[in-house]
Order: sequence, then C-alpha cells, then structure tokens
Amino acid sequence: MTDHPPTSRAANAFDDDYPAYTMGRAADMLGVTPEFLRSLDAAGLLAPDRSTGGHRRYSRTELVLAARVRELLDSGLTVLAASCRITRLERDLAAAHARIAELERTTSVPPTSRS
Repeated sequence: MTDHPPTSRAANAFDDDYPAYTMGRAADMLGVTPEFLRSLDAAGLLAPDRSTGGHRRYSRTELVLAARVRELLDSGLTVLAASCRITRLERDLAAAHARIAELERTTSVPPTSRS
C-alpha cells in the first residue's frame, strides 16, 4: 500500500501534523489493529484527514497520541485510575488558568492619559 498525500494540505516532510500515513501503515507502525485506530477516532481523540477517496490519513502527531493510549492500556490503566488522573489534571489545569488570569491582571499596565 502506498501513502498518497491528501489534496487538502500542501506536503511538508517536516510538518508533524501532515497526514502522511494510511490507516494500514499507521496500524503497522504502532503494532495495533485498524479497529483500534477507528476506536480512537470514534472516541474523538484522533481526527484524521481524509483522502479524496475518503480514506483516513494520520499525522505523526496523531500517531504519538495513539501510541500513548496504547501504552497506557498496556500498562493496565483501569477506568477508575484514568478517571482519577483526568480529575487531577482538570483541577491542575483550572489552577493554572486562574494563575495566568491573576498574572495578567497584576502585570497589565493601564493606558496613560494624554494631556
């Protein structure tokens, strides 16, 4: 199977977001089944581009995400552990956003009046 770039983006060999890999090639590279990749697509984690014929095309960025999911599943991550991790990350993200907002408020300089 040959990888044909989709017509929706210009080819760039250095672009990690370029959808260069067919589903079969991506599955082979990751050591997973095409069904696994389809399940990540259905879950909303991956959003592969489509070729003019409607076939999924994956980028290196998407392959890294898929590989990480496979790694977590292989490590025995349970639904409970995943839920706890997500909850902690959401809490940490909310705290980071609050800190950013605080820093933006304290560092913003009011405009000077022109007399």
